[in-house]
Amino acid sequence: MSLTKRSFLAAVLVAAVVFVAAAAADHGGRGWEHHGPLLQQRLIGSILSDQPIHGSTRGGVPWAGTGTAMLDRHGRFDVHIRGLVILATDNPGPVSTVTVSLYCAPDTSPAAFTTTPAPLSSHGDARIRQHVTVPSRCLAPVVLVHPNGGAAYIMATGFTG
Repeated sequence: MSLTKRSFLAAVLVAAVVFVAAAAADHGGRGWEHHGPLLQQRLIGSILSDQPIHGSTRGGVPWAGTGTAMLDRHGRFDVHIRGLVILATDNPGPVSTVTVSLYCAPDTSPAAFTTTPAPLSSHGDARIRQHVTVPSRCLAPVVLVHPNGGAAYIMATGFTG
């Protein structure tokens, strides 16, 4: 094989590799979106000055605690709650289970989904791993944690400075 034919073949192979790599990374212009979670939120305990969110009011006592909520495009929803306790008592009081809801804008819309109840330990720890139906579009996502399957929230998407 002559040098020209080998050079041409090498150039074609390089072009093919570049094309395949670009197509695999692109996925219709959305390449990076397919690799990370759709939603990753920090959660914090509610306090008495917190306003209603999506028609849900905060619990009647202040709560301390942190957590994370993560949703992937396959519907895997993973929530990890740590130290969710009533601030004055350092325990969860009468709350023995929690459910978690995802809300999308507008504020008047119902929950996109709510998990089944999960136990809350005496130290305020809980783990929810559940498969959910992923909404096709969710603007301004908010995650709320509800005590004992109720409508109030005791933890929500947020941060403290």
